[in-house]
Amino acid sequence: MGGLLGRGVPLFELERRWEVLRNRSDIGIGYFKASECERGTKQFAKFVVDPRNITGAERLKLDSINQEFLNLITAPVAFDDQPYLCVQGVGVVQKDFYDAIRKRNARAILGNSPYRLAYDLAMIQCAWAMKVLESDVKSEKLKRMDTSSAKDCVSFVCDEDEEHAPLANKAYRNLKQTNPNAAEYMATFSTANDKDCEPLQAADLAAFEVRRALGLSLGLWEGPLRKQFNTLAKKQIMFLITRADKAQLAHIVSTHKPGEPFKLDALMEMQITENIKITI
Repeated sequence: MGGLLGRGVPLFELERRWEVLRNRSDIGIGYFKASECERGTKQFAKFVVDPRNITGAERLKLDSINQEFLNLITAPVAFDDQPYLCVQGVGVVQKDFYDAIRKRNARAILGNSPYRLAYDLAMIQCAWAMKVLESDVKSEKLKRMDTSSAKDCVSFVCDEDEEHAPLANKAYRNLKQTNPNAAEYMATFSTANDKDCEPLQAADLAAFEVRRALGLSLGLWEGPLRKQFNTLAKKQIMFLITRADKAQLAHIVSTHKPGEPFKLDALMEMQITENIKITI
């Protein structure tokens, strides 16, 4: 589970530029989805003859389109030369998850799929990011003798999901009630159709690269980090990627009862004191 963090103006600029690129005469797609671009299917089927046998030239075309959209995430806003968006993501190791839920009690706590846990971890991680930001902003304000508030909160806009959307708002409220430290930095929650919402399409592209990088680090795939991931990393907007594996899953099972919202407030005390680079 991954996405983008950003303020209003950079997200507005991203949306505007994304729409222009989508509608450019040599692209002309109704929406952008990273997995479809990678496979040459649906919106991108017109760029390939046979998606099951993509030629070298077709691969270059698809990759160039992907890169152009990715560059919009890293592009500076009009009034500055710095990017104002950042990417973060959380992975749940699927093998460890499905091994864990073989036990009835663990299944009752974790659920039938890793979706809900990944969602909740990603939200708490966003709250943690706001806590870190508050600390940094407060330090800068003190240097200027500025006593105004340094706190920012996250308003979540998530992709609609047929299976989980009907319960999403209630699950969000329960998560906030169960994690009061994180809740201080969690504002509103809403959903939108990613086919109609450009920032969600950008978040999907970011999450696609997070998933690929996690897959490489876990040995699920072979090869170097993708050029697209390195684009995000070199621009210093790849903020934080974490994962939950067997140890974390066992801890959650041992500290929860069936049906309880996940108690993840301990993550708000996480300390990261250095930049960590992924090398494959």
